[in-house]
Amino acid sequence: MTYFACFGYKGLIGLFLSCALIAFCGAKALLIVRECNIEGPHTFNKTVGGAVGGRFLTVCCGLFSYSAYVVVLAGMKQICGGSIIPVIIASVCAYAVLCCGFGTLTKICGICAPCLAGIIAIIVVIGAFCGENTSAEPEYIASPIQMIVKILLYAGYNVLTSVCVLGRSRDILSEKNTAIHGGIIGGMMLFVSGAAVLFGLVYGKIPPNTYEMPVMPLFGKEKAVIEIIVFAAMFLSAITGLTGTCVFFEEYIPEKQLGVYMGLAAIPATYISFGRLMDYVYPVFGFAGIFLMIVLALTGCKKYNIENNKLRGRGKICRIQKITKQKS
Repeated sequence: MTYFACFGYKGLIGLFLSCALIAFCGAKALLIVRECNIEGPHTFNKTVGGAVGGRFLTVCCGLFSYSAYVVVLAGMKQICGGSIIPVIIASVCAYAVLCCGFGTLTKICGICAPCLAGIIAIIVVIGAFCGENTSAEPEYIASPIQMIVKILLYAGYNVLTSVCVLGRSRDILSEKNTAIHGGIIGGMMLFVSGAAVLFGLVYGKIPPNTYEMPVMPLFGKEKAVIEIIVFAAMFLSAITGLTGTCVFFEEYIPEKQLGVYMGLAAIPATYISFGRLMDYVYPVFGFAGIFLMIVLALTGCKKYNIENNKLRGRGKICRIQKITKQKS
């Protein structure tokens, strides 16, 4: 909502480059999952980051998934006038999906995410043309350095939070092209919806840094439709956030048990301002996401079975023994 609209129409360049990074990293992550026969996000992190770096990424992914979960719950509460009821309903639904398993999550996201991306793009563009553009021209940032930083941070935290889903996608990656197309399509959907929001804010002369949810003033008093759509997007993010949190810490506490604790702890945290949470949480974890993007770019898609080679040293010994036998 604010990362690239603050640059005016030039922000489309930054958004495109950031989404291109996300598409590349998504495709690369899925290829690694498929080629390395990876079963879960923590194994994925160890594969690309090693023992220490993988542990760091797992902690960051888990904490960020939970932070994002709290952020969207706070946003839903704000949209509903401060009522705690939607927070409770979303928490219960998120826990139900957690109990149903990853297959249920992929079906929900596979249907709802593309639909929401398209609906957001259409509605925001309509709102930009139909709204009253009576405000003065906002001041936009012209610094290329700031745009570069935002490109990396925006890509970073999107890639970081996607690991909870990408790391468990082995069984639905039937072919190599599925992984490549999945990453590209994901980046394209994000760009289309993001570009529509950026266009709407700039065309509608809405100062993006003035509002916690700047897309809302674009519709004036007729904002019920966009509130429902944004609420639905936040609801979907809440379901993914709780599931993502629990899967990263399942080696310490069982997922279903941790889901109860995390769901209850999130409710009082939603009394913090949505905008305040967004301002601090996302940029901080964006830097961890940049580290993940770097190791993804440097990691090769070598074909070996993670189940039999959980430790890199053990994996090297197994491969040496195999080569020795073949030579003999």
